[in-house]
Amino acid sequence: MQTVEKSEFTAPTAAANPLSAWLFFRRNLSRTAPVALVIVLSVVLIGTVVTIIRSIDLTVLTVYGYNRYFLVAVPRNGEQVSREAEMIIRSEPLAKEIYPISVCFTNIRTIFGKFPFVLFGLTQQDMPRMLNLTRMRLAQGRLPQEGEAACALSVGIARNRGLKIGDTVLAPNIEDSFAPVPVKLVGLLEGENWFAVIPKEFVDKHYFPRLEELVVAAPTPQQQPELDRRMDKALDKRQVRLFTYGQLVRELRSSLANLYLIMNIVIAIVVLVIAIMMGMLSNIFFMQRLPEFALLAAMGYTRGMLLWRVVRETLLLVVFGWTLGVLLSMGILWGLYWWVFEPRGMLLEPMDWQAYRYTIPVPVAVLAFAAMSVGPRLLTMDPVLVIERKV
Repeated sequence: MQTVEKSEFTAPTAAANPLSAWLFFRRNLSRTAPVALVIVLSVVLIGTVVTIIRSIDLTVLTVYGYNRYFLVAVPRNGEQVSREAEMIIRSEPLAKEIYPISVCFTNIRTIFGKFPFVLFGLTQQDMPRMLNLTRMRLAQGRLPQEGEAACALSVGIARNRGLKIGDTVLAPNIEDSFAPVPVKLVGLLEGENWFAVIPKEFVDKHYFPRLEELVVAAPTPQQQPELDRRMDKALDKRQVRLFTYGQLVRELRSSLANLYLIMNIVIAIVVLVIAIMMGMLSNIFFMQRLPEFALLAAMGYTRGMLLWRVVRETLLLVVFGWTLGVLLSMGILWGLYWWVFEPRGMLLEPMDWQAYRYTIPVPVAVLAFAAMSVGPRLLTMDPVLVIERKV
């Protein structure tokens, strides 16, 4: 008999801890699931939008990533870099490799429209050296021969343009990829960057005005920024314009500053709306659970313990919602990458953790607003009055 009574007495105690953060969720999934879904959807919205916007950065820095390995000196008052400027360049100790080039352009497709891409006009001797300098290699086909109306492109450019070996890359009737005569694709390149080469002799013969530029490379990529700074100080800007990787990054950040400002404002509004809504829902749920908290307070639980329970419940909810939202965002972005971006040769990074940092204010704001809305009511609650009005 004593064993039976002991069993009946201990069973309810083992069933659940009245202050367990899991208790409310297990018994009220119809209330907590919609709230968690709101957090998940807000994280998905912010995570996917920011990642797609940041693909602009990724695209530009990949398209012009070759500029990490050299600078380009472009003449401003003539067809060639002036003799004085060339002497300054050649006298620089860090200027290990110097190649004369002539360029023409094609276009690639990006998420924000068409974007110009440079085809480097190089001599037969300089083509292999430039490919080696920019960490590229010939993956398929061949390099164009001297004076030939042909080019070699990175695999990414070919996929972006929907081209294969033997197709026409430039032609008189292609408005955004013009050439006086058709230019065929004869080789595909692979490597760390996007790159394209075409015979210098062909560019010099068919493009007007004839313009010869200089590529200047340091002994190592780590020394290239120092070379860029030295050349920027030494050369007369009225005679030569320099294109460097540092300049590219600065101009990109400046161009996108307003876009990121608008994005931050929109994210702040979304976070504020979600946080206010969650605070209101927390307040409504607290009023519905008022007898529960009053009874626990009457049993001897302090208001601090009850407030900590509310915080733990909200913390559990936002952590679960944020984690599920990030995972769902990654799934959506990987789907977009494989089925939309990759087949079109466009760039997207589904695992861009810098983008997911923008979602962190969502759980933080929700937790803060929930605590601020419920905390004062809980601390001023009179359990006796609540019980008397409810009984």
